[in-house]
Amino acid sequence: MNADDPRMTLVECINARLDYEAGKNGIEIAEEWAGVLITALLTVRETRAHHPGTFPGFGEATAEETARRIVARLLDAGWRPPDPDCLNVATPDAP
Repeated sequence: MNADDPRMTLVECINARLDYEAGKNGIEIAEEWAGVLITALLTVRETRAHHPGTFPGFGEATAEETARRIVARLLDAGWRPPDPDCLNVATPDAP
């Protein structure tokens, strides 16, 4: 996606907009955000193991919470869930 793509109106995150404008594609942006959030989770967990009160604003530091953060970032970057109808379409038998 580029800056003049009409789908850019779906992109709420300024960082994602800048990434798209810099030529990154949606997969590269998704990989970047997932990597950042997983690294943050691991850092918080490791630090809390030694100092339980650290990073109080980070939340519970669970895998589920981190997954929700990743999904939220993707939605902010313009990603949308697939059309529910396409999830029920039968796939052809593989040869």
